[in-house]
Amino acid sequence: MALTREQSLIWQAMNIGPQWILRGEEDPLDDVASAKAAPAAASQAHGQTAVVRPTVSSTATPPARPAATIPVNARSPLANRNTRPAARTAPVAAPAPVLAQADFQLVEKVKTAQWDEIAKMVDACHACPMSSDRTHTVTADGAPGCPIVIVGEAPGRDEDIAGIPFVGKSGQLLTAILEAVGLTRKKDVAIVNVLKCRPPKNRNPKPDEIEACSHFLKRQLELLEPKVLLLMGSFAIQSVLGRMEAVSKLRNETYTVNIAGRDVPTIVSYHPSYLLRSLVEKEKGWHDVLRARKLLESLDKKQ
Repeated sequence: MALTREQSLIWQAMNIGPQWILRGEEDPLDDVASAKAAPAAASQAHGQTAVVRPTVSSTATPPARPAATIPVNARSPLANRNTRPAARTAPVAAPAPVLAQADFQLVEKVKTAQWDEIAKMVDACHACPMSSDRTHTVTADGAPGCPIVIVGEAPGRDEDIAGIPFVGKSGQLLTAILEAVGLTRKKDVAIVNVLKCRPPKNRNPKPDEIEACSHFLKRQLELLEPKVLLLMGSFAIQSVLGRMEAVSKLRNETYTVNIAGRDVPTIVSYHPSYLLRSLVEKEKGWHDVLRARKLLESLDKKQ
């Protein structure tokens, strides 16, 4: 594929080249997975539909068009229970498992937890089977005070080992993109995931797992108090916005997410793992992060 001069400069600034990783395949570095039969065909991680139960309402404001109210998916883990159901309803998922008494008590404590307490609470959580397979829980990278908050999907192998979100190849790509637009992790950007444990073999998150972790994500966003929210990947978008459409159809608009009574401008983008296997979309992911930075700058000028 021939690159334009602008694209070449952008790729050079990001210091990245083509890397191909199939999110849905068994991890080739996973000794357990490698000992099994050859990997099956990779699943399409971005574009699949997940059923979620959100707690935040959202409105979209397309550029150069009047603001329009977006129906909130009533099943999103972060959505207001009193919002109208979405025009497009998702298939009904199997009921989530009943929480044990200890997990129920933990959920209640999370509602009033302080930032430094959340990691310990995540470590103590056994609300879903992923807790028995994890090496480390993955809570956050960054802390309150970072003006931009990125919400990703789930930890991978490298994140499970390190206990930090976005440290593998997709994390290295994200760091390069942030640096290319003048943003620094932990200083300008805090990162959290929808799930706090790695799904086995990097499979897609399940609805009951998203539900189990939603209490942590909700409290994290309340404490982080982001000025700008950037949702990366289908499951982050579904969990926070309650939107089931493809990322490609939701990009280039600014949404509003209500977090603890504050309206936070929100941008959506592709997950970095998708960008690693889709060279054509890398430039779009770079522009989404650049748009988040420009949005932050415009907000700071108004203050």
